[in-house]
Amino acid sequence: MNRRLALFLVVSSLLFLVSVAFAQEPPDVIKLKKDMQIDKDITVNDVIVIDGHATIIGRVEKNVIVVGGSAFLKDGSYVGGDVITVGGKVFKDPYAIVAGRITQIYVPVLIPALISILHGGWISIWLALGALIFLGLAGLALILIAIIPQHVNTVVGALEKSFLGMLAWGILGVMLIVPVAILLAISIVGIFLIPLEILIVALAMIMGCVSAAIFIGDRIFLSTRKATIPIFNAILGIVILYLIGFVPVVGTLVRLFLLVAGFGAVLVTRFGTSKR
Repeated sequence: MNRRLALFLVVSSLLFLVSVAFAQEPPDVIKLKKDMQIDKDITVNDVIVIDGHATIIGRVEKNVIVVGGSAFLKDGSYVGGDVITVGGKVFKDPYAIVAGRITQIYVPVLIPALISILHGGWISIWLALGALIFLGLAGLALILIAIIPQHVNTVVGALEKSFLGMLAWGILGVMLIVPVAILLAISIVGIFLIPLEILIVALAMIMGCVSAAIFIGDRIFLSTRKATIPIFNAILGIVILYLIGFVPVVGTLVRLFLLVAGFGAVLVTRFGTSKR
């Protein structure tokens, strides 16, 4: 009886400590189309704001990423990682602390430019859509690198270790998408799993595209022997993926091979959770 009571107390204590540890971990804050403010004496993990502004008065343990807005770092605020803005600026007060880098990616006034482009014919519209896709991928790269950096690094590492192997797995994965959907459609339960398959494939494609872009950027910066951060590699890689699409036939094939290889690396590493 005493042994059971002692075991119960030990297990209860461990569960309590684990729950307290998780409760004390600061949360991530993500806002869409809305301004966000971290007040004084508030601590969060990552801050991501899309189409809005971020005002930091309290403490951010990791990164502050703002797409389509500006970041305002007030006196007494602390950011333990990087501060990155796309299409906005970083306004830092003298007594605000940023442990990492401050990066401002400038984007021209986008909406008026797109409105004028729409009057320029189908070629201009196609170029504008390409620019929007580029900005969307850049934003996704920022989010993935901020939220799951280790997972992304694992996928990129798989590409660096065996690009042709990941390409082969990617081709196999693409070939199995339709057969798997057909098998799921045979049963009633499987029909409800088809949207889940589509979601998994879409997420794998997005993560594979970002990872392939970082892989390209890594190769280029490695040849110049310049140290940089993953987001720079990702943006450079996305630019290259965008530009090579203008090369007839060959450019499209190269882009396709890179994206399929990235897709394969995501599948092999199980979304970066398992090192190959």
